[in-house]
Amino acid sequence: MMVLRSVAVVVFSGLLVGNVAADNVSSQAEQDSPDYPTLKELWGDLTLGVGVAAVDYPHYPGSPQSDTLVAPLPYLEYEGDWLSIDRDGIQASLFKNDRIKLDISVSGSLPVNNDDDILREGMDDLELILEVGPELELKLGQWGRNTLELHLPLRTALELDPSNGIEPVGWVFDPRLHYEWRTQNTEFEIDLGAYTADQEYNQLLYGVSQQFATLERAKYQAKSGLVGYRLSSTIQYDVGAWSFLAYARYMDLGSAKNTASPLFVDDTYVMFGVGAIWRFKYADK
Repeated sequence: MMVLRSVAVVVFSGLLVGNVAADNVSSQAEQDSPDYPTLKELWGDLTLGVGVAAVDYPHYPGSPQSDTLVAPLPYLEYEGDWLSIDRDGIQASLFKNDRIKLDISVSGSLPVNNDDDILREGMDDLELILEVGPELELKLGQWGRNTLELHLPLRTALELDPSNGIEPVGWVFDPRLHYEWRTQNTEFEIDLGAYTADQEYNQLLYGVSQQFATLERAKYQAKSGLVGYRLSSTIQYDVGAWSFLAYARYMDLGSAKNTASPLFVDDTYVMFGVGAIWRFKYADK
């Protein structure tokens, strides 16, 4: 997940920050606007770094196989009036008060080469999928260093296919309770919720069309509904210019809508990862 969020940050921050800069250049030709930063101000607000992450993840929920990925990544932090970018991804604040916040949420899943997957052998690969959409956050309580919130993200899933470009592949709804505990150097988070998807997205994961059906892999039409109940946790510890992170996610898939799919075997999903980030350029104070 840390790898995926970093990839999402690199892709979408380039688009969003680029749009801010482009809008700023055109507006400056007419008049100075306090709503948009100049290029110099934009650079001053950036924190830059490099990192490395390792993640072990199942090919998809229900797959009996997993992969391990180790990757170096660029790192970017930005805090603006409406846009922020950090290790959690991109948050474009649409509305905010003391109790309610409406953001843009980014998540997704890593690609799978089906030649390396026993159940999906001969089928189309699962490409990198980014999920983007609004997320409503409701603060349920705050005491001391603790915060409890209800997060309600609804995201469209976009498959980044090298051959066909970006293609929409359905919708996902990921409601969850979110708990945070923060100190000056440590941040600990726990999320408990359910992950659901529409028929198009579930068909991508669990559907088998007639052309890919075999004696061992029957044709299957996926249904919309529950993918699984999930519990995830993240911890970050900061020391000077360094941040060290660990992430884990567990999903109970026993009540999923598509357990009858020939591509569904394992009713548990376990993913974990670790990472380190070194910042070499800080935002101006």
